[in-house]
Amino acid sequence: MAHPNFLLNNRVLLVGGSSGLGFATASAALSNKSKVHITSTTPEKLATKIGELQSLYSGAHVSGSVANLANADTLEESLQSVLEAAVKELGGIIDHIVWTAGDERTLVPLAQMTAVSAMNSFTLRYVGPLLVGKLIAANSGKYVKTAASSSITLTSGIMAHRPRKGIVAGTAGAVEAIMRSLAVELAPIRVNAVIPGAVMTELLQRMFAGNPALAESMEGAFKTASLTQEVGTPEAAAEAYLFCMRSALATGQSFVIDNGYLMSSGGM
Repeated sequence: MAHPNFLLNNRVLLVGGSSGLGFATASAALSNKSKVHITSTTPEKLATKIGELQSLYSGAHVSGSVANLANADTLEESLQSVLEAAVKELGGIIDHIVWTAGDERTLVPLAQMTAVSAMNSFTLRYVGPLLVGKLIAANSGKYVKTAASSSITLTSGIMAHRPRKGIVAGTAGAVEAIMRSLAVELAPIRVNAVIPGAVMTELLQRMFAGNPALAESMEGAFKTASLTQEVGTPEAAAEAYLFCMRSALATGQSFVIDNGYLMSSGGM
C-alpha cells in the first residue's frame, strides 16, 4: 500500500501564518494539499500573503482573518471570531491549529524588569493558546474535530532550556507547561510544542536591519554555537510542525529543532 498523505484535504488554521514560521508552515501544508486559513494583524499584509500563497499553489484553498491578538481585554472574542471564520472559510471544522504568533521581543535586563514588561509577551504567547484550548473545550466538536487525527501545535523557544544572560525566557517555559496541560484536557485531540533554535525569519532580520556588520556577526555566532554549523530556515523548521500534524502518536511532547545548539559546546 502506498504511504498515505495524512494532510490531504485537511483544514489547517495558522495563527500567525502571515510571516516567518507560520507562513512557511502554511506553504508546507498547501504543498501537501491541505486547505489553510491564516491570520495577520492588518488587512494589507493578509491580502499580500494570501496572494503569495495562491501564486505558489495554483488553485489552492487559502483564506484568512485579520486579528489583533495582543489586547488581553478582547483576546477571547478575537480568537472566537478567528475560529468561526476559519470553520466557515475552510468548509468544515478544523483538523489542525498551529500557533506561531508572537510579539517582537524587547530584551529587558533582569535588573530593569517590571511587572508590565514581564507580562508583555504572555498575552500573545501563553494566554492566547490557553484561551484557544478553553474555546475548544467549551464547544466540543464545533471548532476542532475531536479525534487523535487532530492537533494543536504551539511554539516555545530554546532559551527555556539553555538560558542566556540578558534574556529572561519565562514565557517559553510557560508555553511548554500549558501544552502538556492542554494535551491532557483536550484528549484525544493532540497538543505538542515545537522548540526552534535560531531561525532566519523576518523577525530576526528586522532585529539586524540597518546593521549588516551586526547581522553577519550574529549569523556567525549562531553557526558556531550549533553542531550543524548552520542557521535554520523557516522552510526547514516547518517540517517539525508538519510532523506534529501528521503523527497520530505524538501528543504532550516538545520537539527541539535547534541545529544541535543544546548539545554544542560552542559560544552563546
